[in-house]
Amino acid sequence: MTFEPSQLTGIVLAGGQSTRLGSTQSKLITCIDGKKILIRIAEALKPVTSKLILVLHQNQNDEVFDLGISLNMHVVSDTEPYSGPLAGIHAGLTASITPFSFVVAGDHPFLSSNLITTMAVAAGLDESKAACAVIPYSEGNLHPLHAIYPRKYWVSHFGHALSEGETSPRRSIEKARVANYPPVTIFTDEDITQTDPDKISLFDIDTPENLSFAKQIAEAQISKDLSDHSKD
Repeated sequence: MTFEPSQLTGIVLAGGQSTRLGSTQSKLITCIDGKKILIRIAEALKPVTSKLILVLHQNQNDEVFDLGISLNMHVVSDTEPYSGPLAGIHAGLTASITPFSFVVAGDHPFLSSNLITTMAVAAGLDESKAACAVIPYSEGNLHPLHAIYPRKYWVSHFGHALSEGETSPRRSIEKARVANYPPVTIFTDEDITQTDPDKISLFDIDTPENLSFAKQIAEAQISKDLSDHSKD
Protein backbone atom coordinates (compact mmCIF):
# COMPACT_ATOMS: atom_id res chain seq x y z
CA MET A 1 0.00 0.00 0.00
CA THR A 2 1.18 3.50 -0.76
CA PHE A 3 0.03 7.02 -0.13
CA GLU A 4 0.55 10.42 -1.68
CA PRO A 5 2.40 12.98 0.46
CA SER A 6 0.09 15.57 -1.12
CA GLN A 7 -2.61 14.34 1.27
CA LEU A 8 -0.55 14.85 4.43
CA THR A 9 0.51 18.02 6.27
CA GLY A 10 3.18 18.04 8.96
CA ILE A 11 2.25 20.11 12.02
CA VAL A 12 4.94 20.96 14.57
CA LEU A 13 3.93 22.33 17.98
CA ALA A 14 6.49 24.85 19.16
CA GLY A 15 4.77 26.67 22.01
CA GLY A 16 6.07 24.58 24.91
CA GLN A 17 8.48 25.93 27.48
CA SER A 18 11.92 24.49 28.34
CA THR A 19 11.66 24.82 32.12
CA ARG A 20 12.31 21.14 32.85
CA LEU A 21 15.31 21.29 30.56
CA GLY A 22 16.67 24.08 32.74
CA SER A 23 16.96 26.55 29.87
CA THR A 24 15.39 29.79 28.76
CA GLN A 25 16.08 28.75 25.16
CA SER A 26 13.42 26.86 23.22
CA LYS A 27 14.09 23.17 22.76
CA LEU A 28 13.47 23.56 19.04
CA ILE A 29 16.68 25.55 18.54
CA THR A 30 18.77 23.25 20.73
CA CYS A 31 21.43 21.54 18.64
CA ILE A 32 22.00 17.80 18.41
CA ASP A 33 24.96 16.77 16.30
CA GLY A 34 25.32 20.40 15.21
CA LYS A 35 21.77 20.64 13.88
CA LYS A 36 18.82 22.40 15.50
CA ILE A 37 15.95 20.11 16.48
CA LEU A 38 13.40 21.99 14.38
CA ILE A 39 15.61 21.51 11.32
CA ARG A 40 15.91 17.78 12.07
CA ILE A 41 12.12 17.53 12.34
CA ALA A 42 11.53 19.46 9.11
CA GLU A 43 14.01 17.27 7.20
CA ALA A 44 12.22 14.12 8.36
CA LEU A 45 8.77 15.48 7.49
CA LYS A 46 9.44 17.00 4.08
CA PRO A 47 9.74 13.69 2.14
CA VAL A 48 6.35 12.46 3.42
CA THR A 49 4.28 15.66 3.56
CA SER A 50 3.20 18.38 1.15
CA LYS A 51 3.25 21.26 3.63
CA LEU A 52 4.67 22.10 7.04
CA ILE A 53 2.87 24.15 9.69
CA LEU A 54 4.59 25.55 12.79
CA VAL A 55 2.28 26.35 15.71
CA LEU A 56 3.57 28.92 18.21
CA HIS A 57 1.95 30.16 21.38
CA GLN A 58 0.19 33.49 21.13
CA ASN A 59 2.46 36.53 20.67
CA GLN A 60 5.53 34.31 20.32
CA ASN A 61 7.98 36.14 18.08
CA ASP A 62 11.45 34.77 18.59
CA GLU A 63 14.21 32.73 16.97
CA VAL A 64 11.84 29.78 16.54
CA PHE A 65 9.51 31.98 14.46
CA ASP A 66 12.42 33.14 12.30
CA LEU A 67 13.72 29.60 11.83
CA GLY A 68 10.25 28.35 10.86
CA ILE A 69 9.97 31.05 8.21
CA SER A 70 13.43 30.17 6.86
CA LEU A 71 12.31 26.54 6.57
CA ASN A 72 9.29 27.63 4.50
CA MET A 73 6.85 26.62 7.21
CA HIS A 74 3.44 28.23 7.52
CA VAL A 75 3.40 29.80 11.00
CA VAL A 76 0.20 30.05 13.06
CA SER A 77 -0.66 30.64 16.73
CA ASP A 78 -2.62 28.58 19.26
CA THR A 79 -6.38 28.84 18.87
CA GLU A 80 -7.47 31.90 20.86
CA PRO A 81 -8.26 32.38 23.66
CA TYR A 82 -6.80 29.01 24.62
CA SER A 83 -3.24 27.83 25.15
CA GLY A 84 -1.37 24.56 25.54
CA PRO A 85 -0.99 21.49 23.30
CA LEU A 86 -4.71 20.96 22.69
CA ALA A 87 -5.05 24.53 21.40
CA GLY A 88 -1.92 23.99 19.33
CA ILE A 89 -3.25 20.82 17.72
CA HIS A 90 -6.56 22.52 16.96
CA ALA A 91 -4.84 25.55 15.42
CA GLY A 92 -2.63 23.37 13.25
CA LEU A 93 -5.49 21.22 12.01
CA THR A 94 -7.58 24.32 11.31
CA ALA A 95 -4.76 25.77 9.19
CA SER A 96 -4.19 22.52 7.31
CA ILE A 97 -5.79 22.10 3.89
CA THR A 98 -4.95 18.41 3.38
CA PRO A 99 -7.23 15.55 4.45
CA PHE A 100 -4.73 14.25 7.02
CA SER A 101 -2.10 15.80 9.27
CA PHE A 102 0.78 14.37 11.26
CA VAL A 103 1.07 16.32 14.51
CA VAL A 104 4.30 16.25 16.49
CA ALA A 105 5.74 18.11 19.45
CA GLY A 106 8.79 20.19 18.61
CA ASP A 107 11.16 18.18 20.80
CA HIS A 108 11.29 14.91 18.82
CA PRO A 109 14.75 14.93 17.18
CA PHE A 110 14.66 11.43 15.66
CA LEU A 111 11.44 11.25 13.64
CA SER A 112 11.16 8.21 11.40
CA SER A 113 9.79 8.98 7.94
CA ASN A 114 9.11 5.26 7.52
CA LEU A 115 7.05 5.12 10.71
CA ILE A 116 5.05 8.17 9.65
CA THR A 117 4.38 6.51 6.29
CA THR A 118 3.20 3.31 7.99
CA MET A 119 0.92 5.29 10.28
CA ALA A 120 -0.46 7.21 7.30
CA VAL A 121 -1.44 3.98 5.56
CA ALA A 122 -3.11 2.75 8.77
CA ALA A 123 -5.04 6.04 8.92
CA GLY A 124 -6.64 5.26 5.58
CA LEU A 125 -4.62 7.85 3.71
CA ASP A 126 -4.11 5.36 0.90
CA GLU A 127 -7.94 5.16 0.64
CA SER A 128 -7.97 1.44 1.44
CA LYS A 129 -10.06 1.99 4.58
CA ALA A 130 -12.18 4.59 6.36
CA ALA A 131 -10.26 7.58 7.68
CA CYS A 132 -9.23 7.40 11.33
CA ALA A 133 -6.73 8.94 13.70
CA VAL A 134 -3.63 6.84 14.34
CA ILE A 135 -2.10 7.34 17.77
CA PRO A 136 0.84 5.40 19.25
CA TYR A 137 0.37 3.69 22.59
CA SER A 138 3.76 2.66 23.89
CA GLU A 139 4.89 1.39 27.29
CA GLY A 140 1.60 2.38 28.87
CA ASN A 141 1.48 5.89 27.41
CA LEU A 142 -0.67 7.44 24.69
CA HIS A 143 1.28 9.75 22.35
CA PRO A 144 -1.15 12.37 20.95
CA LEU A 145 1.78 14.59 19.96
CA HIS A 146 3.14 11.99 17.54
CA ALA A 147 -0.09 11.13 15.74
CA ILE A 148 -2.06 11.38 12.52
CA TYR A 149 -5.48 13.06 12.51
CA PRO A 150 -8.06 13.32 9.71
CA ARG A 151 -8.97 16.99 9.59
CA LYS A 152 -12.68 16.54 8.89
CA TYR A 153 -13.31 14.82 12.22
CA TRP A 154 -10.78 16.27 14.60
CA VAL A 155 -11.04 20.03 14.05
CA SER A 156 -14.57 19.95 15.40
CA HIS A 157 -13.82 17.34 18.09
CA PHE A 158 -10.89 19.27 19.55
CA GLY A 159 -12.70 22.58 19.10
CA HIS A 160 -15.64 21.29 21.13
CA ALA A 161 -13.28 19.98 23.80
CA LEU A 162 -11.61 23.39 24.10
CA SER A 163 -14.98 25.14 24.38
CA GLU A 164 -15.87 22.84 27.28
CA GLY A 165 -12.68 23.73 29.12
CA GLU A 166 -10.66 20.65 28.24
CA THR A 167 -6.88 21.15 28.19
CA SER A 168 -5.57 17.62 27.74
CA PRO A 169 -5.25 15.99 24.30
CA ARG A 170 -5.12 12.56 25.97
CA ARG A 171 -8.44 13.03 27.79
CA SER A 172 -10.07 14.34 24.63
CA ILE A 173 -8.84 11.31 22.69
CA GLU A 174 -9.97 8.91 25.41
CA LYS A 175 -13.46 10.43 25.19
CA ALA A 176 -13.43 9.73 21.46
CA ARG A 177 -12.38 6.13 22.10
CA VAL A 178 -15.18 5.62 24.63
CA ALA A 179 -17.73 7.13 22.25
CA ASN A 180 -16.20 5.27 19.31
CA TYR A 181 -16.17 8.57 17.43
CA PRO A 182 -14.16 10.10 15.89
CA PRO A 183 -12.53 6.81 14.84
CA VAL A 184 -9.18 6.01 16.46
CA THR A 185 -6.63 3.33 15.62
CA ILE A 186 -4.08 2.63 18.33
CA PHE A 187 -0.54 1.87 17.17
CA THR A 188 0.92 -0.61 19.64
CA ASP A 189 4.57 -1.29 20.47
CA GLU A 190 4.42 -4.21 18.05
CA ASP A 191 3.14 -1.95 15.26
CA ILE A 192 5.80 0.69 15.96
CA THR A 193 8.78 -1.64 16.15
CA GLN A 194 8.07 -3.12 12.72
CA THR A 195 9.43 0.10 11.17
CA ASP A 196 11.18 1.77 14.13
CA PRO A 197 12.72 -1.09 16.18
CA ASP A 198 14.20 1.17 18.86
CA LYS A 199 11.13 3.46 18.94
CA ILE A 200 13.37 6.52 18.82
CA SER A 201 10.81 8.42 16.73
CA LEU A 202 8.80 8.73 19.97
CA PHE A 203 11.79 9.96 21.96
CA ASP A 204 11.31 13.51 23.24
CA ILE A 205 13.49 15.86 25.23
CA ASP A 206 12.19 17.09 28.57
CA THR A 207 15.21 16.99 30.85
CA PRO A 208 18.99 17.50 30.68
CA GLU A 209 19.29 13.71 30.94
CA ASN A 210 17.07 13.30 27.85
CA LEU A 211 19.22 15.79 25.97
CA SER A 212 22.42 14.01 26.93
CA PHE A 213 20.95 10.69 25.82
CA ALA A 214 19.79 12.23 22.53
CA LYS A 215 23.36 13.31 21.81
CA GLN A 216 24.52 9.75 22.50
CA ILE A 217 21.92 8.40 20.07
CA ALA A 218 23.07 10.85 17.40
CA GLU A 219 26.71 9.85 17.91
CA ALA A 220 25.78 6.17 17.64
CA GLN A 221 23.87 6.85 14.41
CA ILE A 222 26.90 8.64 12.95
CA SER A 223 29.19 5.75 13.88
CA LYS A 224 26.78 3.25 12.29
CA ASP A 225 26.49 5.32 9.11
CA LEU A 226 30.27 5.59 8.82
CA SER A 227 30.63 1.85 9.39
CA ASP A 228 27.98 1.03 6.76
CA HIS A 229 29.63 3.43 4.31
CA SER A 230 33.05 1.82 4.78
CA LYS A 231 31.56 -1.54 3.74
CA ASP A 232 30.29 -0.21 0.41
